Amino acid sequence: MTPVRDGARVLINPGSPWPPPGHSRMRARWQSWLAWWGGDPAELKQHTPASAPGGYWHRRALKPGQSEIHVPLAADICRTSAELVAGDTPAIVWDDDDTTVQAACDDLLQQVGFANTLLEGVETGAAMGDWYLRPTWDLAVSDLPTLTVAAADEVLPTFRFGRLRDCVFVTVLDAPSGWNARGKGEVWRWLEHHEPNQIRHELWLGTETSVGTLLPLTDHPTTADLDGVIDTKEIRPGGILAERIPNDLPNPLARPLPLGRSDLQGIETLLDQLDAAWDSWMRDLDLGKMRIMLSREMLQPVATSGKWGRGSSAPAKGFDIDDAAFVPLEMPMEDGGKVTPITPIEFKLRVQEHADTVFALVETIVQRAGYAPQTFGMNVDGQLSGTAMRRREQRSYRTRDRKRRYARAAIERAVETLMLINSLPPFNGPKPTQRPTLEWRETDQSDPLETAQTIELLRRAKALSTEYAVRMTHPDWDDDQITAEVKAIEKEEQASLAPSPFGDGTDPVVPRNPAPVDGEE
Repeated sequence: MTPVRDGARVLINPGSPWPPPGHSRMRARWQSWLAWWGGDPAELKQHTPASAPGGYWHRRALKPGQSEIHVPLAADICRTSAELVAGDTPAIVWDDDDTTVQAACDDLLQQVGFANTLLEGVETGAAMGDWYLRPTWDLAVSDLPTLTVAAADEVLPTFRFGRLRDCVFVTVLDAPSGWNARGKGEVWRWLEHHEPNQIRHELWLGTETSVGTLLPLTDHPTTADLDGVIDTKEIRPGGILAERIPNDLPNPLARPLPLGRSDLQGIETLLDQLDAAWDSWMRDLDLGKMRIMLSREMLQPVATSGKWGRGSSAPAKGFDIDDAAFVPLEMPMEDGGKVTPITPIEFKLRVQEHADTVFALVETIVQRAGYAPQTFGMNVDGQLSGTAMRRREQRSYRTRDRKRRYARAAIERAVETLMLINSLPPFNGPKPTQRPTLEWRETDQSDPLETAQTIELLRRAKALSTEYAVRMTHPDWDDDQITAEVKAIEKEEQASLAPSPFGDGTDPVVPRNPAPVDGEE
């Protein structure tokens, strides 16, 4: 098996630089966004200077007695994005296939946790800009094929006309047990190439900056049982099995590559300043602790062996902001001219100033990320109707709909690929003949009272049928449910009508003043 691919794709040869040219430019950004998303202080200090140079975390040097604080707003933004976009599992509908395909698909997606996979993917994309759906199957792990999520920094994609042509999933492995390193900084990499008509697995031993040497798959226990090449023509002839979903486009930082844009892109300096403002607020609380100053004669000598000098009995002279008492300058005097024995010290806390600063930063960050502050519980005063809340949250809904449009086609293809794999041995499920349709379930409904009032007014004006009234009340129902409900309503309305004074219409009608018959008066 040769590591050289044809001229239309990325070449990965022994000794090639890593990451390959063309994909290293975004590497520092991805690491920065990953640090903001994860919130680990060590990662923040190491990677955020790439996106917020000279900021709070760039110059942060922890001193004895100090603590570090991070406001996880970036993680909240990414999580909120996932809940808005995929909080309710979309319906996968196979319109033209028989019911066995629909039933098999519903059962398969339920068993492999498709809903959780979408939530994971959307949150990953919000943080990293792109996310990938990769079909996998391994009978040693599961008796069903499934979809797995990969982030932008774990994949090397190649594009043509803005479309994914092929890609390489990169997994960094720990060295095998008992391995004797050949050099410093060794990196084991498992490369999974998704190319038209095939999947190839490779094992490389290199460094942080070089892909290194191609090794047999059997040299590492993780790849030992993998096939070198898997033919995928029967699944998707001429295409690849993986799907890439951009979080948002375009990304001016990645041009000319059509890489996705992170929700955190452009707000890194604001996130940095938010941590700085919160740290200042907490420092005020720390410095504002009430302390007392004691005159010198009130202090007793204490042994300081092991701290200030072996065997010394001199009074302590160290200054620690956490101490409750200190030796003051002997300046404050009482009326009698004596030194004040005890002086309480308590600094003013700038609570409102810090609160206003933090609130303004959070509001700006949320809006710049594409969301309404109300989505995060801000600026919600009093009792608001459903319509009022939706109007305030329009920015969040537009961002959600934008992300759904980018994700729809790729998710439909990924589910189709999963079902095609499931139709082959050893799974032997029903084979679909066309691509499914993804339908997002709409849960952001109007306030029930407002909906009822609207329907009542339209019905009075004879401008709304019973069917459309039911559709307005239950926008998530299908046609069969709506038809059944309309019939039930009409039946109840018919039963509630008062009986006719003329009976059921079969009795003869008797005139009030019948004409006289001949011979009768």
